[in-house]
Amino acid sequence: MEELILPPLLNAINAQNPFDTAVSHVRQRIAGAGDLFWFYKQNNVDIAIVLEPEVSGIRALEMMPLAMVALSDCLAVLLPPQVAVQFRDSKSIVVNGGIVGELTAAIAITRSQNDIPDWMVLSLTTGLSRAESDDEPGLNPQITTLDEEGWEMVSQSRFTETFARHFLSWLAAWNDDGFSAIARAWKFKAEEQLEPDMRKFGERVLIFEST
Repeated sequence: MEELILPPLLNAINAQNPFDTAVSHVRQRIAGAGDLFWFYKQNNVDIAIVLEPEVSGIRALEMMPLAMVALSDCLAVLLPPQVAVQFRDSKSIVVNGGIVGELTAAIAITRSQNDIPDWMVLSLTTGLSRAESDDEPGLNPQITTLDEEGWEMVSQSRFTETFARHFLSWLAAWNDDGFSAIARAWKFKAEEQLEPDMRKFGERVLIFEST
């Protein structure tokens, strides 16, 4: 297994099901802010990050488009410069028109959207290559993988490390200047050139009680 070297604010934890494990652990209070759960399969990368927001639940949802912008920057580094990386709706990362990754998020229940949630989990799954059981390229043009779009197969650890650096960079920008820069970056990458629809993000986030 490759060593994963993350920035100091993040703590790497290997887990077979990163999102489910992160949610389970944070609900039991055995995981906390900055824990990054990861698992590498032959054909994809799974990453889940635990956050402990200091803002209202409605503002914490801004972390969802932030994570997608960070992943798009990561892909811009790892893919050829002519490759188009875009967003579709509030969950999909699209490369040259095909879905290559998706966002999942969970948040602790609060009495109202103006209350501060105890925790939030962001999860991104990215397809690196096709499994033998997948459709052949061309049979399902809505789905693609990084290797089909020119990825030079850097290590999966480097992929995660690159994403982590971009995520923390955007988080610092959000802390300093608010959501406006993320919204501009989102609009630039969105297929329909729209501002991020926070109502749709709110509808997609999974809500859990803390145990």
